[in-house]
Amino acid sequence: MTTILVGECDKLNLFQIWDADAALETEFELIVAKALLCIYPNYHCFPFGGTFKLEDNVRRPDLALVAKDMSHWFVIEVELVSHSLDGHVLPQVRTFRYGEPQRDCISVLSKALSMDRNRIETFLLSVPRTVAVIANKRHRDWEIALRSLEVQMLTVLAFNSPGGIQAVEIDGKLIAHQEHIGFGEYVATDRAIRFHRGVRLPDGEIMVDDFTGAGSTWTVRRDGISAWAAKNRGAPDIINGSWVQIMQAFDGRFSIRRSPGA
Repeated sequence: MTTILVGECDKLNLFQIWDADAALETEFELIVAKALLCIYPNYHCFPFGGTFKLEDNVRRPDLALVAKDMSHWFVIEVELVSHSLDGHVLPQVRTFRYGEPQRDCISVLSKALSMDRNRIETFLLSVPRTVAVIANKRHRDWEIALRSLEVQMLTVLAFNSPGGIQAVEIDGKLIAHQEHIGFGEYVATDRAIRFHRGVRLPDGEIMVDDFTGAGSTWTVRRDGISAWAAKNRGAPDIINGSWVQIMQAFDGRFSIRRSPGA
């Protein structure tokens, strides 16, 4: 039994670990959701009832954590390590990682985020998602298996005091490997991509990977209305008037890709 003393020596200041394995999984989900809302204030966190489909597998995650700037989101599965890794956990996270969101995802996100369905549909098509498992204990086999699928793993432990106060420990950090920065229109006469002026691109030179993954130097400048990104040498392989999406990786590097439906 793990016990934590907080402050002065008093029985009311002794917090004993809560056994999630002996409780309902829904209780553990509530603790996880409460902790995420506190630690990640720049995100919306809510139960997620939408489904994902991979071949014949249709699965439903527990929570969604959506960045308030709509640049990325996390699909979260809350699990107890007493569950089967191979028979239960891995089939679920494979579906969330590689499967396609179904139409019910639009309804759930639209209601939870108070956004129209068209905007949510674009969000699902273009904004990168990361899959994470939040468990009640560390487990090396789980960590190795999930890492091979590029699925993150965190642990949450809860402690209760005789006075009815609960303390929560989160071990690990959710990391967005890629973020949506914005959509822009290519203007051939300027040989540049025009974005909204407020797009999260720094002024000056940046490195950008094109559709093939080849990197080149671009320069970002702003006028009174728009932000412009122009390739320093040569013209990009983009049709005049077409829309592209710019992304930023965790290491800060930018990339462009064709907009969904383009």
